[in-house]
Amino acid sequence: MAEESKEEMLKRISENRGYSLEMHRIMAEVDIDWVTSYNQFIEATYTGQRLLDRKTKELLQVAVEAALKADVDQIQAHIHVAIQEGATPMEVLEAMQCVIMPMGALAYRRGLQAWSAETGIGLEK
Repeated sequence: MAEESKEEMLKRISENRGYSLEMHRIMAEVDIDWVTSYNQFIEATYTGQRLLDRKTKELLQVAVEAALKADVDQIQAHIHVAIQEGATPMEVLEAMQCVIMPMGALAYRRGLQAWSAETGIGLEK
C-alpha cells in the first residue's frame, strides 16, 4: 500500500498540476499504488522543471488535448493553468489555431468550447 493517503495524494495532484480531474479521484480510490507510480511519471515528463517552462508545457497540452478531442473540462483545466502561468487568452487560442490543419475542425471546436468556458469570451448570445 502507498504511504500517502488518498486525500494527501489528491491534494498533491491538485497542487502540482493546478487542477484535479475525476480520473484522479477514481484512481486514488481504487488503486493508489498505481496513482503513485503515475504521478512519478507525470512529475518527470510534465510538472517537473526541465527545459520548457510551465506556460509552454500547458500550451502544448491544450493543443494536443484539443487535437485528441479530450473532454472539455480536461482541456479547460489546462487552459486555466496556462493563463495562470502567464499565457494570455489569445496565446492559448493561437496555440490551437496553429494546429487546426492537422487536428481538424471538430477537435478545434472542442478546444474552442473549453477556451470560451474558461475565458468567458464568446459566450454572449
